Amino acid sequence: MGDTVRVTLVFPRALWEEIQRRIPPGQRSRVIAEAVERELRRRQRMESVERLRALQRELQAKYGQLPDSSEDIRRMREERDAELTGLR
Repeated sequence: MGDTVRVTLVFPRALWEEIQRRIPPGQRSRVIAEAVERELRRRQRMESVERLRALQRELQAKYGQLPDSSEDIRRMREERDAELTGLR
């Protein structure tokens, strides 16, 4: 943490007592900063998921339910396999 900022945080008493019991004094700031970083990444992932869901809703509204393409993919794989087998 080269560029740091000092802040005041407020914790529930029981949580702070647990932190004091489990984390040595010289490591508390680092552990708390890492926890905040993890939470920010989690929230960023959740925002990405929500944007994806919004896009899915938009595409569903625009195009409706698209047909299942799994049968087409299976057929193309079989054709490719047949071509590769014929080359050997």
